[in-house]
Amino acid sequence: MLVEIAICTWNRATMLEETLRSLENLIVPGGIQWQLIVVDNNSTDRTANVLNAARDRLPLTVAVEFEAGHSHARNRAISVSRGDLILWTDDDVRVDPNWLSAYCRAATEEPQISFWGGRIEPVFTGGRPQWIEENWQTVSGCFAQRDLGQDSVPFTPERLPYGANFAVRGDVQRQFLFDTRWGRVGSRAVGGDEIEMMRRLLAAGYGGRWLPTSWVWHVIPPERATEAYVFHYFEGQGIELVQRNQAWYSSSWRLRSLEWWHAVQYYWSRRWRASPVWLAHLARWGLARGQLLAQRSQ
Repeated sequence: MLVEIAICTWNRATMLEETLRSLENLIVPGGIQWQLIVVDNNSTDRTANVLNAARDRLPLTVAVEFEAGHSHARNRAISVSRGDLILWTDDDVRVDPNWLSAYCRAATEEPQISFWGGRIEPVFTGGRPQWIEENWQTVSGCFAQRDLGQDSVPFTPERLPYGANFAVRGDVQRQFLFDTRWGRVGSRAVGGDEIEMMRRLLAAGYGGRWLPTSWVWHVIPPERATEAYVFHYFEGQGIELVQRNQAWYSSSWRLRSLEWWHAVQYYWSRRWRASPVWLAHLARWGLARGQLLAQRSQ
């Protein structure tokens, strides 16, 4: 079996370097060949130097995608892939040494299944702020936490893995590219490209399953453990609502009113109320703002 690990990166040289070092510790089962595909989405930092330095330590193929956007970069990775299984992760994770082995075992033992996904556990390098701790159920999605439990449950359109930890059989993935209308572009916090692709897999009759033995750790630096970052995340979620035709209102006036209301309530309650109160206003402010931005761009 040829297994390919695919990572798309843009201007995260330092974090990418640590991700690559974690891949050096992978346990590779007998009979498995593996290749690492890194797509540089036209980075302007020292990403190229980091990748050149890793060539002697990893079975690395580097591709460059000049069109900005995560989904464009993912499709570039697919275009150079030849493997039986493609494992997807990000440039800000640390993989468990058994990560690759878990997917290889599942692909061998479950020939009727076409894609899998596993656990993502956030690691806050500067410590987890108290307000995040108090509201973890509300904000865990902002930091890509994903845990569907100890049982290997089947995926549904509403129960799917996240982009930092999933795998697709290579022949299936090469038939199902990522929709470039979705996914992050630059600093725009709009995801959903892997969710949209996996929903198409399910609709086409391909089965997916949760793999509880597959682990990665998502590294959260201090600059992301902030209220501004959470607002930016929910702003992206608001944009996605419009893309899915699930906007709260078609009226820009109503959305502007909601944006203003929740912004005022956030600033007022931030000084006087408990964190669940002001965080709820922050989230809905971001959601309203995102919907307005999406409607204006249409």
